[in-house]
Amino acid sequence: MKHITCILLFLGVALLGANAAYYPTTPVVENFGASWCGACEYAQQGLAIMEDNLLPNEAIISRLLTESGSYSNSEVDGRFDHYGVMGLPAVIFNGKIRIDGADDVVASGEPFIDAISSFRYLASPVKMEVTDFDPATGAISVNTTMINDSYNTDGGELYFYLLEDELLPELTRLVRSVKSVPISLSGAGESINLGSTFTLDPSWDTDKLWAFAFIQMPGDAIIQAASTLEMPQYYVRAAVPFDHDIQGTADGIYESPIFWIYNMGDADEILISIETISAPEGWALNYCDISGNCFPGFMQIPFNFAAQEAKSFDLNIWAEGEGTAELNFVLESANSGIYKIPFSYTLGGTSNSDLIQTPASISLGKGFPNPFQNSVSFEVTSQKAGETATIEIFNLKGQKISSLPVASLKQGQNSISWDAKDAPAGIYIYRLKNSNQSGRILKLN
Repeated sequence: MKHITCILLFLGVALLGANAAYYPTTPVVENFGASWCGACEYAQQGLAIMEDNLLPNEAIISRLLTESGSYSNSEVDGRFDHYGVMGLPAVIFNGKIRIDGADDVVASGEPFIDAISSFRYLASPVKMEVTDFDPATGAISVNTTMINDSYNTDGGELYFYLLEDELLPELTRLVRSVKSVPISLSGAGESINLGSTFTLDPSWDTDKLWAFAFIQMPGDAIIQAASTLEMPQYYVRAAVPFDHDIQGTADGIYESPIFWIYNMGDADEILISIETISAPEGWALNYCDISGNCFPGFMQIPFNFAAQEAKSFDLNIWAEGEGTAELNFVLESANSGIYKIPFSYTLGGTSNSDLIQTPASISLGKGFPNPFQNSVSFEVTSQKAGETATIEIFNLKGQKISSLPVASLKQGQNSISWDAKDAPAGIYIYRLKNSNQSGRILKLN
């Protein structure tokens, strides 16, 4: 077991990282509207506020218009049909979270900020980059590399969007053309370069054209995207392959699964620390590297990142007694600014007043892997043998789609698997029946 110590010897020394099994996801936000849609202004205002809360080009935002003269065409209308968009406006995040309609709440940006948070730090099994784009000819090519042995993109489509900026002061990022090709990748290291050519209209300003591409799986989950937008010289991103809201199972040290920090720009020195928002008295919030060196969370520790380098870490939390800690894993650089990854850790949290509630002697842990494809396993810890438990699976509409009963748990840690190969891709909530212990998982097809 790792121990929390202040290892000053490692200050400024690069970590020995394991090969990354995930890559940071670039979320895609598709804003569906029309030039005559007065209510669409609410969505525009909300998205602008959301974007102010993100780093430059941290998400790719596009605007698609229907029944809007020269601003519309059959290719763009095909995306309306794909999602079944009827009422306007509709904003869809990574193909999965959809926010319809417009009001003052939408204009505040709050629903959009909540939605993008589901994908902002998400781990993807693939890496993408636009290798060539010529706005004068409409030619584009994209290289996609699988970096995880557990996933494949069978049945997926690689979409290409051509966009034009600044048509009007209030109209930018307009999708002009849409193309797609099938994509099939499996096995870490497999790579493919695919391309397409947009048909250009002479009225389009080629100086204001740009493009992006994304992989959309059956069930509509978008698992990765890349654009021709200029990125900052210095910036970092995270790939977290587990739920940020962690449920603890026992007193003592909790070690999270590893997550990856990517330096996506030039070489930089990055200060890492944990910002404690709230935590029970006596708890210690720390982190460790892949070599098992652990660092006190309250101290800013400098790490040297080479250009395009990834390093892996895990949270190392000492928790004694029930409670919840809210924290941020903070990356700070004089060049790139501050980047925060939010987590929470809860130990206990069940109510003894509910007589039908699952006994406190049973604790629900994380779902892993997360994201997953065909199956996912849940950790259930029982303080004594012979207890029974049931894990319930719900979709985002609150509909229960599966129930996983276990007649007799063994003392200690148990693993309960959900065979989800027939379930559509998307976000699911899992819960220990008759308790408030729950978590969130993402299925990819």
